[in-house]
Amino acid sequence: MAKFEAEFKKSALKQLRSLPNNIQKLVLNSITNHFTVNPYIADGKHIKKLSDGYRLRVGDYRVFYYIESKVVIITSVVRRTSTTY
Repeated sequence: MAKFEAEFKKSALKQLRSLPNNIQKLVLNSITNHFTVNPYIADGKHIKKLSDGYRLRVGDYRVFYYIESKVVIITSVVRRTSTTY
C-alpha cells in the first residue's frame, strides 16, 4: 500500500504547539499511524460541508485535513466543542 506524507499548514502547526505536550504526542502518533497508511479509511470522516475535507478524532480533539495526491494537508487541530464537527 502506498504511503502518504503529512504536511501541516502554518496555522495548524501553531494550534498543535499550543496544546499540552501529552496531547501533542497523542495527535502526532495518530497522524503517523493513520495518515501514512490510508487516510481515506483511517478514522477519517468525510465532512459534507467541506467538499474535500476530512476529520480525524483524537480523544477530545479533532484534526481537519484534505488530501492532494499522496500528501495529507492538515488544516487545523482543535478541541472538540459543541460547534466543532
